[in-house]
Amino acid sequence: MKQINIFILAISILFFAPSCSKDDPIPEEDQEEVGTATLTFTEVEREAHGDHYDYNDITDPEIEEVKFEGKDMLPPVDAHLHLEVGKTYRLELLATDFAGRETQQTFVSRADIHQAFILGAEAGSLEYVYADRNADNQRVNVGVTGYLTVLKETNTFTLRYVMRHLNPGVKDNITAADWNNINFTQFTGANDLDLKVAVHLVSEDGHHH
Repeated sequence: MKQINIFILAISILFFAPSCSKDDPIPEEDQEEVGTATLTFTEVEREAHGDHYDYNDITDPEIEEVKFEGKDMLPPVDAHLHLEVGKTYRLELLATDFAGRETQQTFVSRADIHQAFILGAEAGSLEYVYADRNADNQRVNVGVTGYLTVLKETNTFTLRYVMRHLNPGVKDNITAADWNNINFTQFTGANDLDLKVAVHLVSEDGHHH
């Protein structure tokens, strides 16, 4: 009898093991691995409407773009962007994983733990407005898409775009006005991206080099 019970148990394990393994959850793939990142500045029209602005596409816009890649996510040698005073640019992040698949939307879908900070510019020289929308078309502050307005000339500086991966609950303490907060590390977490490129804010008749 004992041998029969052991035989039945062995058959049961053999029979049910495959079906159980199929039901095991597959570990979530890390969608925030970034192989390349591109920042694109596309000129748009900014139109005042009461207490806010609308942003409209224009014909033949000025476009500035820089791609970061490699282990240290560096821009091309001598990369140097010119943005013009009085103009507004749609600033967009495009990120790909190491297989070349776009991943920037992951930051938006996890808006509760991500926020971009744009640093390095002289105080009062730039304005920035977050313009992300989630899958439900609700506004969220992330920084994959936003609008950057140039207010005054500056010497060349290093623009730093940081996509911060925040600890749970930390984002509740961040507002849209923190977009250029130099003390952003007070919002605990780690950086998913830390992109740096030389930028020069120039007047309409300013030199381009």
